[in-house]
Parts: sequence; structure tokens; C-alpha cells
Amino acid sequence: MSRKVVVKINDQGFNARTGEILLDAALDQGIAVPHDCRAGQCGTCLVRLKRGVLLGGDTSQPGLFHACQAHILSDADITFEKLPPVGERRGVVTAIENLAPDILGVSIQTERRLRHRPGQYYRVKFRGYPARCFSPAPPFAGRSAANVAHFHIKIVRGGRVTPNLGSVIALGHKVVLEGPFGAAFFRPGDGRRLVLVASGTGFAPIWAVAAASLRTQPEVPLLLIAGARKLSSLYAVPALCRLALYPRASFIAATEDADRHAPSEIIRPGTPLDHLPPLLETDLVYAAGSPKLVDAVAKKAAEVGATFFADAFVANPPEEPTWLESLRQTLALARKGLSASPRLAGNTAHAHSDDAR
Repeated sequence: MSRKVVVKINDQGFNARTGEILLDAALDQGIAVPHDCRAGQCGTCLVRLKRGVLLGGDTSQPGLFHACQAHILSDADITFEKLPPVGERRGVVTAIENLAPDILGVSIQTERRLRHRPGQYYRVKFRGYPARCFSPAPPFAGRSAANVAHFHIKIVRGGRVTPNLGSVIALGHKVVLEGPFGAAFFRPGDGRRLVLVASGTGFAPIWAVAAASLRTQPEVPLLLIAGARKLSSLYAVPALCRLALYPRASFIAATEDADRHAPSEIIRPGTPLDHLPPLLETDLVYAAGSPKLVDAVAKKAAEVGATFFADAFVANPPEEPTWLESLRQTLALARKGLSASPRLAGNTAHAHSDDAR
């Protein structure tokens, strides 16, 4: 049987009942705890438990919980980091460039200044298409305007959004950015070594964190490990030019097909995990990319008690087609002399969804 308890979040107290989801209880009281996916994956709603008992939603770090999954069991004192408010920014595509055979750099200029922390992400909705989540990254050289976001986007075969980039989604295409979301953002440290690990386009948020650290605390040791399945997909190499300027920074690139090429101290065979050095309790570790990689790095960090932040890229679940997609599918079927409802065509034509990032 539930009972009343008192919960304090960032010094704001309210009454709740045992068994309630912490996030729901807080939002009902008008306390704007940042959140997004409500599935315990994005990390936006991470909170720190200072006193009390929560059930569920725990992470690899003691005292850190996903508020969307945690049930209140007692009086509690909780804190969370203040983040830029979630909002919408309207914009247009201003540039599309090839970063690798299967990866595009897409720039979006918005009507108003963007406010996010390095490493956070946006829900990006190109007009006529379902939203996808992408992390903005600074350019490899120079700095961009405050109202321009640069995204590294993998073209997913059979995807509903990314294969259209550069064709149907061209320069001038209208876009809405919702966010920012995510808790794996740059936090100015106290001199602790930064260990940054990325696979695929997980390099985008990792590079955002690295660039922020190089800009604000160049004396802090930084190790960046980036990986790709193929050498041709290792688009992160230009970052070497920036990192080479900083004596305290180092970089390792790993590709699974590197054994076919001449090995070097920089480009090595295997995955980023194969080249992760022994971690220390004092390290500040970030990982982004495939869930398999993120989980493995999280385990390594937990074994030594290192502070860890993650941004796992998971695939989007199947969705209903938008009206524009349904129209395109109907017209395509009509040209072929076939008849099918837009709903049926959408469910059969898109067996694979785009990556979440």
C-alpha cells in the first residue's frame, strides 16, 4: 500500500506517494526535470540521489538514476544539472558535403541562436519526413556561427530519411530542430584525464566534447579513440590536424579492415575497445556510438569507479509513413499499375528504419 513521502529536487520540496515514477511526480508538481525518450536510454533525465531510496532506473554509477524509470520508495533529496531549455528552432539546409562514402556532413542554419552543451543532441525533422536524432559537432577547422548546426549523418540503406539527403532533401529544405537533449555533454573538469571513445558517427558528440576541452582547458590530458568498420568510413582523420597542435592530446583510430592496409601507430586494426588503455578511478570517460561499444566501455569504467557518460545510438522502431511518404508510395504504385493502400505500402516498403543518429 502506498504512503505519502516528501521529495526534494534541487531544493524544491513536494509531496508524492511511494511507487510513483520520479519524473512523473516531479512534472506533476511543475518541476521541469529535463527528459526525452522516457525509456532510460537517452540519459537526459539523469538525477543524483543524495538521500533516500529509489527502485529502478539505476546506472553503472552509484547514486545516479534515470528519473523516467525510478520509483520513489521513501523521503528523498535529489539533484539534477540545469540544462538549456528544450525548444524548437526552425531552419533550412545550407550545406551537404561528403565526409565518407556512407557519411554526409549536413549544415542547418536556424532562425535563432542555438543553445546546447557540447555533446547534446537534437531531434531533427526535415519537412515531410519523420524526426531523427543527431548530435551537432563543430567543424574540424575554425568555428561556426551560433545559429548553424553541423551534423555527421550516416546514410542507412533502406532508411526512410537519410537516403534522401542530397536528392529530395536538398539545399533550402526546411527543417525543425527540437532540443537539446542528452546528459553526455562536456563538463569542465578539475584536471582529470578525458578518455573519449567513439564508433561511426558517434564521433560527432565525442568531437564536440573534445573541441570544447581543447578550447577551454588545453592543459588537461585528452585521449580520443575513434573507430569505423572500414578505413573508407573513418572520416574523423581531419581531427588529427587539430589534436596535433596540443601536446596533452592524443588520438587513436581503429578500423576492422586495417589489417588489409599498412598498420601505423595512429590507424590500428580492430575496434576502439581493443585499444582502450587501462582506466583510472580519476578518469572522466565518454562513449558514443553503437550500444555494444557503449556498454563495453561502461563496464570498464564501472570496474574502476571512473566517472562515465554515454550516448548510445540505437535504431528507430518502425513508424507509420508521413503523408508525404504515403503520397510518394501511392504515386509510385500507380505508375507500376498496382493498387495498395498507403498504409500497407508504407509498412512493407520500409522494413529497415534509419539509425537513431
